[in-house]
Amino acid sequence: MTVVFTKVNSHKYSSIATRDDGASLAIPGFGTSKPLPHDVVHLITEDELGVDYGFWGCVAAGAIYKGMVVVAGKVRHDSKKKSEEIIKGNGQKISEAEILAGIILIILREGIQDDWPKIQYVQKSAWQAASPSRPQMTHEEIKRICVRLERLSEQWHALPNGQTLELIWKTHKSNQRRQPIHQRRMAAA
Repeated sequence: MTVVFTKVNSHKYSSIATRDDGASLAIPGFGTSKPLPHDVVHLITEDELGVDYGFWGCVAAGAIYKGMVVVAGKVRHDSKKKSEEIIKGNGQKISEAEILAGIILIILREGIQDDWPKIQYVQKSAWQAASPSRPQMTHEEIKRICVRLERLSEQWHALPNGQTLELIWKTHKSNQRRQPIHQRRMAAA
């Protein structure tokens, strides 16, 4: 799946995800673009942690969340039912992915990537899952995510308004190490 993030201005972004089935979905941008668009942080966090059925994995599998609009291609005749099944079947993983991305955003905004005691406090405060599908993030995982996001942040902030950043989401089985996503800068359409 290809996800193209368009920098509308320094505070707003939009994105279009083109799934492997050919459907392109406009995804409303939530939150600010500081230090990066929320959905970029989500994508990189899920990718680095191998979360196959968080937000982006579910979109790739056929989920269409409220607010998304099909802008090109065709969806399956039973796409609404399939979407509901994907979202319902992965509710906990989706919620956990949101929490993980939120933790990373706090760490980035506060600049505490190297302060493990503060990171542990942030994680403990945010991570409330009764039966989590994964353990809390390790310091190494957090550092790896933050390094990738810091590089992307430099690219994002250098983009003029109207320009895009393209990320590729590669879906793999949950029990295998995911291949890293690829990124490239693209010209405005």
